[in-house]
Amino acid sequence: MSSKILVPLFLLSLAAHAQSGKLTIEQAVAEALKNNAGIKAAAYEVDMQKQLKKTSFDLPKTNISLLYGQYNSYSKNDNNITISQAIPFTALGSQGALNRSVVASSEMKKAESENELVYQVKQTYYQLAFEQARRDLLFQQDSIYAGFLKSASLRYKTGESNLLEQTTAEAQRNEVRNQLQQNERNIIVLRTQLKTLLNSSELPEISETSLNELPFQESIDTTVLASNPALAFTRQQVEVAKAQKKVENAKFAPDLLVGYFNQTLIDVVNTENGAVATSADRFSGFQVGLAIPLWFAPHQGRAKAAAFNQQAAQSNYKNFQITLKGLWEQAVQQFLKNKSSLEYYKTSAIPNADLILKQSQIAFVNGEVGYAEYLLGVRSAISLKEGSLQTLNDYNQSIIYLEFLSGNK
Repeated sequence: MSSKILVPLFLLSLAAHAQSGKLTIEQAVAEALKNNAGIKAAAYEVDMQKQLKKTSFDLPKTNISLLYGQYNSYSKNDNNITISQAIPFTALGSQGALNRSVVASSEMKKAESENELVYQVKQTYYQLAFEQARRDLLFQQDSIYAGFLKSASLRYKTGESNLLEQTTAEAQRNEVRNQLQQNERNIIVLRTQLKTLLNSSELPEISETSLNELPFQESIDTTVLASNPALAFTRQQVEVAKAQKKVENAKFAPDLLVGYFNQTLIDVVNTENGAVATSADRFSGFQVGLAIPLWFAPHQGRAKAAAFNQQAAQSNYKNFQITLKGLWEQAVQQFLKNKSSLEYYKTSAIPNADLILKQSQIAFVNGEVGYAEYLLGVRSAISLKEGSLQTLNDYNQSIIYLEFLSGNK
């Protein structure tokens, strides 16, 4: 297919998509949080842990036993029914504390997943806005070089210029059209990526028609990191490890045993009145006791392992704090660098680029400069515009990253 009809076809495709609904960034984030399979899985994990919270007072199965036969006298049909129950010491509080801690951990893990998803959606959304803005700039370049090619072809036919000028003009326009085709693929890739994040059945369109500077009101102080969901989750893992250690230590304590029995004592004589017990007479009582662990090695091993696990969780938390602080400081410097560069483009580079482009075209049309000087001016102006657009994208992406690190969804 000729490159001359690729761009119009692309424009028709864009026009067709424009007729459907377009997503704002707020709508994209809300749709992702609602539909993303990873977030649903995290929510199910929370529900599961909440159900497991009911196991805090978890008793072993109640033991019901029957003793029948000749166990008390020559009578062969005595019977004894005994009901007994063991109560582990862990059921008296430590297991419940662990379960509550695990529920909190699963909720923080879900918040971490949501923060990560929001970051990916914002990153992709505004990268797509950048590619669309770059497409507009490429269209502007294509229009400039189309005019240059038309002028160069006419000048060559009339003998006012040589073949080199016409060939250079054609090469410049073909290069822009190649960049337009690459830009089209980039847009499709990003829309596909956004579609995956939203768990959508169709390629989404975004409402951003141009790339705008994102507002940023957050403090750049490291205190904002306290609300980072990943940091909160890592900190909660320390609490989970502490609770697990308490559970393991509680297993050293004896289990409580309680029971009740009801039985016959056939042919036993009542010493007070001489009455003889029959099968119709029932005798009952209760029993209490302790189940004492005699073999401590397994309990000691699990308790020591839980202690090491707690230390590991504390070390992971401290390491994550240090790492997160380092990432924040690097991100702040990147943000300040992009902010300074963007200010330069807004106040100096872009006004100069517009002036250079305008004056180059005027001078070329009036024959004041040759095509070499004209191309040099055009390329210089376009390079400044491309640099400005890339810097604006870098600036926006640095803000999105800072918001991610601070947990600002």
